[in-house]
Amino acid sequence: MNATLLIPAAERLRRASAARVQAEIDEAVAIADLAAEHSWTAESEYDMVGTRLIRIGADGTRLVNEFLALEVAALKSMSVTAATWLIRDIINLKARHPMLWAKTLDGTIPVFRARALADEVASHDLTFEEARELDAQLRPKIGAVSWRRLLHLVRGLIAQIAPAKAEAATTKAREDRYVRLFPTDDTSINQLAGRIDTADSIFLDAMIDRIADILASQGDTNSKDHRRATAIGILATPALMLAEAAGHTNGDLKADDPRLLPVARFYIHLSEEAVMTGRGTCRVEGIGPLTVTMLKHLVGHCRIKATPVIRPYDTYGVDQYEIPASLRERIMLRDSIEIFPHSTRTARTCQLDHTIPYTKDGPPRQTRAANL
Repeated sequence: MNATLLIPAAERLRRASAARVQAEIDEAVAIADLAAEHSWTAESEYDMVGTRLIRIGADGTRLVNEFLALEVAALKSMSVTAATWLIRDIINLKARHPMLWAKTLDGTIPVFRARALADEVASHDLTFEEARELDAQLRPKIGAVSWRRLLHLVRGLIAQIAPAKAEAATTKAREDRYVRLFPTDDTSINQLAGRIDTADSIFLDAMIDRIADILASQGDTNSKDHRRATAIGILATPALMLAEAAGHTNGDLKADDPRLLPVARFYIHLSEEAVMTGRGTCRVEGIGPLTVTMLKHLVGHCRIKATPVIRPYDTYGVDQYEIPASLRERIMLRDSIEIFPHSTRTARTCQLDHTIPYTKDGPPRQTRAANL
């Protein structure tokens, strides 16, 4: 019998996973060392014939031999473009993010995740000093929060450290908006794709949902997804249907009447300082971090109904097993993400459980924030 099979499957899986992680780390270190062998600073004096020095990495990285990407591409059996991106990310990690690089080498964060963070920073054109500042602030969170939260944290730090560059990236993204139709394998169906304003996407989704619900109330028995697809077609001329659903069939309701508009809810987390000064960052649930000045793209052209501030850490509780909606809302705002290790599921999609099991004859206020 193969001796390997005598080892429990779970242990073999753990070892294989650890070996893969270590192999990726060893590869990253080898690429960094290879790049160092072929690198020079911008101030170096060199005498080379038939080759050029180029900067693959971002600000603060060393120049490398133009043929380095060709060598890595051959060794890795990948395209030159992919090799160039790989070298760029590794160079940026080691030079601009030493603490993130250290966390990569000890296996705290996978190499591909660290590369993605370095690329996110470089795409915003942060200087060497700004990247180092971000690296220092990010360090305590690496390995302590899920990937999605870590990425949002990086974007929030970019907005905090270099707000002008964050806003420039947003402006560029808005310039790249589009809506396009693509054919499918059936001529009766097309695929719709687009990049649109976040606010518009939320309102569009709310309106599609509203029309889908109206269709259901009128007897459409198709699935919700099917009805939402039908709603897209109805949106070409939605006023009549919406007016009828609102109980106005005599033509006294205009297409721009507020009663025809969908209702959307935003959860915006920001500090008192940001409110008072108009500077800083905020976090919009389901969207991510934004500079306060960029909030105008979300709420600058909306009818706004403010709701009271919800304090998720108060001591409010009830003497019942069922969890009231107001208490559930506090937990959603407190936790944001499911608490299971490495989970990226939003808290709003999860069930709530009592940390200490609820008992019928137990102490008062068993159902409270501290026990959920």
